[in-house]
Amino acid sequence: MKKLLSLALAAAAICFAACTGNGYKITGTATGAVDGDTVTLNTFDFETLATTVVKDGRFEFTGVQDTAAMRLVVWTSSTLPDTRIATHIALENANITVELDTAANTVAKVSGTPANEALTKLGEAELTINQHGDEIYKVMIDQTATEEQQAEAKKQLEQLQDEFINLYKDFIKANISNVAGTTYLQQYASMLPDEEVATLLTQVPAELENEQLKELREVYDVKAQTAVGKPLKDITAATPDGKQLSVAEVAKDAKVLLIDFWASWCGPCRAEMPNVKATYEKFHAQGFEIVGVSLDSGEDAWKQALTDLGMTWPQISDLKGWECEGAAAYGVRAIPATVLVKDGTIAARDLRGEELTAKVEELLKD
Repeated sequence: MKKLLSLALAAAAICFAACTGNGYKITGTATGAVDGDTVTLNTFDFETLATTVVKDGRFEFTGVQDTAAMRLVVWTSSTLPDTRIATHIALENANITVELDTAANTVAKVSGTPANEALTKLGEAELTINQHGDEIYKVMIDQTATEEQQAEAKKQLEQLQDEFINLYKDFIKANISNVAGTTYLQQYASMLPDEEVATLLTQVPAELENEQLKELREVYDVKAQTAVGKPLKDITAATPDGKQLSVAEVAKDAKVLLIDFWASWCGPCRAEMPNVKATYEKFHAQGFEIVGVSLDSGEDAWKQALTDLGMTWPQISDLKGWECEGAAAYGVRAIPATVLVKDGTIAARDLRGEELTAKVEELLKD
């Protein structure tokens, strides 16, 4: 009896909080949905927190949220269970409205708080860029397109990537005081300049602090210690033949050193490797050296990639994957990542392609 009474009191407390404005109420419409379709409130890991059923094209959630958090509202068709739409929302103790259209390729409209309204605008901008990208991609895979057309399409896709980066950067800056901005900062920090991330982290309100932001701060504290102008931080790990090699050992005999963080399973790393190899072959005789630091966890895959990609310069790895101690020493959270060193001092970070080649040439001339 006591247990039943406790449950009843807890339910009453939640109801009271929601009804008196201390909780949240999500009121949703689902155009095109039919009675019996389900809508769930999920974490970003798709853990289901609550489930409701569509009736007369409407659905509703109520509850209390201790701290504002990003969530997903997921509509699932009752007749086609593999058909679903997931919408980002900032779950806050407020009245939140969600407008879905289950048949159209549109962005759900979420309103009721500044964070949710900002998310709707962001989603609309993302959709526009993605639709443009789809058209460009069609040219890239069109076998009748000329080399010039495909080259232009590739250039346009790279420009769209820059648009995405600027879009997220502006969104984070404008929303750093709410949960949407801090969540996107955690997700896209690696796309932004280190100095900007460090500044944004100082602007996060105390009530939005969490473990992920704490870890991000720790990473960027390390990055500040290994920024341009800072001294080389040594890394020691095993070579493919099992011997220990330190980066400092290689650096003392090199006029310019590149520390290249990569992995056999990393597609962008493999795509960039021909340029790294060409730069090495062009400037090695002039004193340019590379040390590859692999974030692999499998020894066979690491060694096979060295052969497949023709990487003849020194390589080390502790085979700990994302727990790589060398990567942690430089605050590396995304690969490929590069560090250029001259005279024991970090001269540049995270250069690729032509920028990397040009910087190596510049440093060798100095």
